Amino acid sequence: MKKHFVILTGLLVMAFMVGACATATTDEPAPPPAGDEPAPPPAAEEPTEEPAGCMYKIGFVTDVGKLNDQSFNEAGWNGVLAAVDELGLAEECFGFIETSDSADYIPNIESFISEGFGIIVTSGFAMGAATHQSGIDNPDIFYIGTDQTQTDADFNPEPLDNVAGLIFHEDVSGFLAGALAGLMTESNVVGGVYGCPFIPPVARFEVGYRNGAKYVNPDVEVLNVYHPGSLDVCFTDPEFAAETADTLIAEGADVIFGAGGLTGNGALIAACNKGVKVIGVDVDQYITLPETQDCILSSATKGLTSDVKALIIAATDGTFPGGEVFGPAVLAPFHNFEDVIPQDVKDQLAEISDMIDSGEIDPCAPFEGSNEGTFCTPVTP
Repeated sequence: MKKHFVILTGLLVMAFMVGACATATTDEPAPPPAGDEPAPPPAAEEPTEEPAGCMYKIGFVTDVGKLNDQSFNEAGWNGVLAAVDELGLAEECFGFIETSDSADYIPNIESFISEGFGIIVTSGFAMGAATHQSGIDNPDIFYIGTDQTQTDADFNPEPLDNVAGLIFHEDVSGFLAGALAGLMTESNVVGGVYGCPFIPPVARFEVGYRNGAKYVNPDVEVLNVYHPGSLDVCFTDPEFAAETADTLIAEGADVIFGAGGLTGNGALIAACNKGVKVIGVDVDQYITLPETQDCILSSATKGLTSDVKALIIAATDGTFPGGEVFGPAVLAPFHNFEDVIPQDVKDQLAEISDMIDSGEIDPCAPFEGSNEGTFCTPVTP
């Protein structure tokens, strides 16, 4: 477990200086009796004003993996930073813990509770049970769980007023990514490299990607590969992903989708190094993964940063929703490929998006051999 806080030693220096000023002598008359002291000069008030900056303390706990994964964890943390900036909080009022082992989910959350943090953001589906139970045990603390449904141990709905599960229709953005791949492939073979198959958001990306490619190009071959390891490694194994991407390319894939934190990044970078087009995930990876800028068509994004920020602000202004909150799931801009992708492809993607919104297309339709752990929520109830 790594905990990171920045201590403003400048406050101590300021306090020392103020104390020194308080002992300076002047030619003023003798001080009045106790109780009639004049108000202290403005400089002396600064140290006592700083605690007001910690009206809110915000903690962020990553899933297994690094904070700066250029993808999921980093996007959530950026939402914290955006909220901190809007609230004007001092640096000692927020911090993060990097989880290195899934056994540390509960201890990491409890670490923030013990230090008086009133808003705790936990990153990733696997942290859902620990976050939900902590919300039950600590009703005065606000929790925001990204990719976390609000259910009990038997997966029955159990919304809590102080816990918001920020979830997304990954099958939708995955479908659009697959459609883009299916329309842009020249070899008629596309591939995808994913994290754990038992993490529903990852499964939704994979199922959506396959369905989207097949929708626009029924003859396309879709080669999808999940990481075979445990939760502690399946999102942090770029070497496996690079080797897998190389294998898929050798089998003819000329578009690679990577969805799985550092694992997915490894596939994107390896494919790009071979001149193969790629599609990113979670955030606009043209920005966060600059190594891929010459070959990234788009990214299947979630509104992680903006929605984490919005929920933190809601926790401070009395509008916190609790329960499950759906964020947007869309394709990122095409950037360097804006003039390369034909207009008819862009028009078809826009039409597909409208058909998904209207319920005409089910991006999560099961197929032979599809992942049984997908658990999609219909876009249109």
